[in-house]
Amino acid sequence: MTGLAETHLTTVQAISSAFELNFAQQGFSVLQPSSLLHKSVPHSFVMSAGLVQIENELVRIRHEYGDRFVFTQPCFRYFDMAAVGKDSTHLSLFHMSAAFHVGSSARETVLPYLWQFLTEVLQLDPARLWISYLDDKTLGKDQASYQCWRDLGVTEQRLVGLSAESNFWRQKTAGQVMLDGKKCGPHTEVFYERPEIACQHPQNCGLTCDCGRFVEIANSLFIEKYLNEEGGLIDNPEPFAETVIGNERLAMLQQQLADIHQLHEFQPYRSILLDLLQRQHPHDWAFYLPNIHVIQDHLLAFVTLVEHGAPAPGQSGRARIMRKLARAAIGNMVVIKLDSLLLEQVLFEDKQAKALQYLLEEYRKLMKVLENAKSKLDDCIKINPTTELIMKKKLLAQHGVPKVLIDYDPMWEL
Repeated sequence: MTGLAETHLTTVQAISSAFELNFAQQGFSVLQPSSLLHKSVPHSFVMSAGLVQIENELVRIRHEYGDRFVFTQPCFRYFDMAAVGKDSTHLSLFHMSAAFHVGSSARETVLPYLWQFLTEVLQLDPARLWISYLDDKTLGKDQASYQCWRDLGVTEQRLVGLSAESNFWRQKTAGQVMLDGKKCGPHTEVFYERPEIACQHPQNCGLTCDCGRFVEIANSLFIEKYLNEEGGLIDNPEPFAETVIGNERLAMLQQQLADIHQLHEFQPYRSILLDLLQRQHPHDWAFYLPNIHVIQDHLLAFVTLVEHGAPAPGQSGRARIMRKLARAAIGNMVVIKLDSLLLEQVLFEDKQAKALQYLLEEYRKLMKVLENAKSKLDDCIKINPTTELIMKKKLLAQHGVPKVLIDYDPMWEL
């Protein structure tokens, strides 16, 4: 991969620290991150920077640290699990560094510092960077963001106006929603272009294309409105500006890697997984890399969540998410015929003993589920040999079989 200047800032940790220092030098206070488990999301996990700090602890933080602060937040998004292994940039567990200026949504409060960080600190080539901003038929153009980027030297050709669907943020979770409605406002994103990535539809390729050519690395939100029940916009009496970066994606670029799953930080898991895969499939192992990416991602997420206090896999709330993580990882192991002892090899360290215990117990439960589902399917076929495939899949799903196994083959080798 070309177009990147030499820099020592190649790891997730180094990028996080550099981002915090860059904003601290501008007067932002450095905060500690919250745990992935927080009372405001009792049935899930912290999904983004600011969920805790802005929605639940803002009064305390402003009293102790002022209106400008920066931090790095570990995040887990259960709704991104399905995207893992399908492209080169999605993880379910990742780190998001964020800087907030509360009381002002002026673009100059964050965008110049973000641009400085990307182009001077990380030394990303500005010729590879593209910017999206709001330019909507109904909501109009976010002239403030557009002009700020132009003042920073971004050419008009690299500024792409997109609709509200892409560049107008609306609060989706309840949080501390004001009586007037949900927070909302325009946002502007920074993308890094990888021209070496060939798109299958080059005539339609752009910033929103999922081919991997354009990687979103930063997003800045300006929360200056509320959306009321009638869908109207009203002024937010206490606006704020927020800028965030995707640390793992930036590390991928800095390490000059084609895929985020190849990050150096993941090597302890990845090396073991690839070695076992190549032994099992010496000639066609590359075909199963998407399965390895899911296993790697989900096991890392599972271990980290347990370290933060997540419960054992179960039927509801956080326990249900832990079950989905574990069973998706195990299901992919079944597909590529990796032995369950892989879990013990990967999670050998003493500090991960609890996660290992949870996973092995879930493995035993899943094997029973598969045996029962297979028996039910056999009975169904005996009664009606012409049972359609869609009905077979529905039956298997009802009995708790992971989707990866249903899609792979309904008759697994147990």
